[in-house]
Amino acid sequence: MITVSRCVSCGADLSRQYCPACGEAAGHHDYSLKHFAEEALEALAHVDGRVFSTFRSLITRPGLLGSNFLAGRRKSQMGPVQLFVVCNVIYFLMQPLTAFATFTSTLGIQTTVRPWRDVASAMVASKVADRQVSTVEYARAFDEAAHLQGKSLVILMVPLFALGAWALYGRRRRFYAEHLVFAFYTFAFLMLWMGISTLALTKPVLFGLRHGWSGDVVEMTASAVISLPFVMYLFAAARQTYAESRWRTAFKTLLLSGWTVAVLTAYRFILFFTSYYAT
Repeated sequence: MITVSRCVSCGADLSRQYCPACGEAAGHHDYSLKHFAEEALEALAHVDGRVFSTFRSLITRPGLLGSNFLAGRRKSQMGPVQLFVVCNVIYFLMQPLTAFATFTSTLGIQTTVRPWRDVASAMVASKVADRQVSTVEYARAFDEAAHLQGKSLVILMVPLFALGAWALYGRRRRFYAEHLVFAFYTFAFLMLWMGISTLALTKPVLFGLRHGWSGDVVEMTASAVISLPFVMYLFAAARQTYAESRWRTAFKTLLLSGWTVAVLTAYRFILFFTSYYAT
């Protein structure tokens, strides 16, 4: 039974259980602990159900989340940005437990492995000399900054990846934002997969290095184990989202895979400079 004549939120006249203007519930609210617990459990069950179904679709049905979102079927799943953020958090929680630094390149890696290593080494040497600190001290500060900044800067890869998808599939989906949706869901899976796969590979990789296995062989093997499932996932997701033939999708998947490597390289380059100037 409605006990008020005007909405407490917008002041509109009330004639039903909910305000016709803003949707606010009419009448007295139940503030009992029992009612609060019932509402909390209902909300939690709804969120948990949506999260579970979203992750299940992300892992087992590549491209379905993006297709649903673009078709307007959004209520039962997490949005692309929301899911990417959650997977990003999962990855960075797992990364310290692994022997890999895919999205957090340490100073040692930046100055010895990356294509810009000579420039990076010269810049670091100059800063260390100016500040009169040891390389070890600076490396500690740099690595901490890279880890912190990587958590937010990693999102830069998504719009760059979407540009590649737009270039390849512009006729299928005209708007850049549509490719951005595909990119966010794809990178959500990539972040989740990188966390799981690198954690699983850490012990075998460390075992091999301790027993004299070639570092290059170990790196190539680990890269293949990590990359091939993602390429297969990308193929399935692109076919679901853009509905092209297997051969056309396979060819474009190879191009997108190469573009992903270029995007990752650009991200690492940016991360070096942001970490360098932050320390």
